[in-house]
Order: sequence, then structure tokens, then C-alpha cells
Amino acid sequence: MKISHALASLCCALSLALPLTPRAEERWNFDLGLGGSVTTSEYKDVYAAGATLPLLGYEGERFYLRGISGGLHLFRNDMHEINVQLSYLPQRYLASWSTDHGMKQLDDRYSSMLAGLDYRLRSPYGILQATVSADVLGYSNGFIAQASYSYPLRLGLVTLMPSVGLKWTSCEYNDYYYGIDSDEARASGLSEYRPDSALSPNAGLAARIALGENWSVFANGSLEFLNQEIYDSPMVENSVKLSVGAGLLYRF
Repeated sequence: MKISHALASLCCALSLALPLTPRAEERWNFDLGLGGSVTTSEYKDVYAAGATLPLLGYEGERFYLRGISGGLHLFRNDMHEINVQLSYLPQRYLASWSTDHGMKQLDDRYSSMLAGLDYRLRSPYGILQATVSADVLGYSNGFIAQASYSYPLRLGLVTLMPSVGLKWTSCEYNDYYYGIDSDEARASGLSEYRPDSALSPNAGLAARIALGENWSVFANGSLEFLNQEIYDSPMVENSVKLSVGAGLLYRF
């Protein structure tokens, strides 16, 4: 079961959704919940998998935890937020996942941790977010830059959050997760492949429904449209990744 991809999908709504009720001073600003998710894979003969996982979020004056990301606020006011951030990178491939003989001969690609800078702008016209980060565990030695725009729509007890974004991945990142070196090519029969950097668009929709002062339910879906540099890899057979999730949250 590809739990890492499911975790990223589950945390999407938790990190995007805004508080549904004003935060009183006595609140601890913790979100705790349980969610389920299904995510498709871009890799050849690797199919969709699901998972049920706990969720945790925290918003403090100096520190925060938003699903698979957490960090320190360097600066924050009503509109701007600049953070030093550490994130779990869920991308990975294990040769045992695929039913294709050639794919089974490839090396495993592992999840990692990212460290970088995150910026958010909250305005009446929506939310802009930009993040630049690097692999700090040394698996790919790659870089990721992401930018997104989202706009919260409040309809009574329901908050909808449509979003669009772009994700740039460096050639080092793409080579580790999608490249095939000469040794792997000889062992697998797949063509040798060395991708360049890539820019991939994405879109999503998150929804959160208040069930009283503390309880809420959420659902989210997202699509990532992989750049041709990634899709041309012999490891890849799907150019679109789909993730859907839902769950229940309690705010302390």
C-alpha cells in the first residue's frame, strides 16, 4: 500500500482549509482527526491505493504543523507570512509495487525530507503561496519550487477552496524518481532515460463543513498534469495523477 501518497492527499484539505469559527484565546489551535484517501500512480503497472490515517494540525504564534509540513514563522501579520519549513516528501517507488517484469528490475526510489522557505499572501482576492525547498536527506539532491492560488468560498457552514498551481522539479529530482541509468537499462530491458527539469500544473478542490463549534468534515480532490519530461520516462504510463480524500476533524 502506497501510504506516502495517501498521506499527502489526506493532508491537503487540512493545510488549505481555513478556520470555520473565530479562534478564541482559550483555544489550543489543534486539529485532530481521521481520514481516508485513494491516489493513483503515474508509474507503469502500479495501480491506485488507499489508506486510513490520523491527521494533526497546529497553528501557534511561532510554530505550525499543517499535515506533512511544519515550520517556524519568520514573519507574520494579517496578510503576509514567511516561514522556514520542513516537509515530508511522499514521492517514492518500490520495485515490488509493479506487475511489469522490467519495472521490477529497477532500483527503489525512497521518500525524503524537504527544507526550504514558504511564503503566503492572504488578501480579499484569495491566497497566494510559494515554496522553494531542497532534498535534505540526499536521495535525489534535487529542488522543488511550487506556487499556488486558492480562493475560499464561504457558503454558510460550508467552506470551498478551489486552487490552481504549478510545480517545478529540478533535473536531479526527476532523474532520481523517473530516470533510468545504464545499469538499470541492461537489467530491465527498458530504455536509458535522463530527464531534464520539468514544470507541471495542478488543480484541486477542498471542502470543509462545520458540524458545530468544534467538529467538521472535509473532502478534497486534486489533479496533477505531469510535464512531458516526466511522462516520456519508460517508468511512467499515466500523465495525470488523481487524489481524493475525506475525513473528520476536531478543533481543540
